[in-house]
Amino acid sequence: MRWYDHPGEILAALLGALPSGSYLAATHTTAEHDPDGWAATGRAYTAAAIRGQLRDSAEFARMAFTGLDLVPPGVVLVSEWRPDDDGPLPLAAEVSCYGGVARKP
Repeated sequence: MRWYDHPGEILAALLGALPSGSYLAATHTTAEHDPDGWAATGRAYTAAAIRGQLRDSAEFARMAFTGLDLVPPGVVLVSEWRPDDDGPLPLAAEVSCYGGVARKP
């Protein structure tokens, strides 16, 4: 089985091996904030025979964190996940990557 054809099954197997109380940190790219830019990236990946899958925040959350207890602030752009200071954040299109941390009950 190729891992990229069955990410949910692979993740379930990995989580099954973790003891209760373990944490999972995961990230995933998205085209939600820059669809044109990611379309160009997709064409380049296809031309190079590189496989990939973009997901929106809800798809990513379901895939990675179903059955787990999300740690605040939940699934957000990685630049918004507990920033170190109150300075300006990059634009969503400059980040295009969601992240989250969750605890296995």
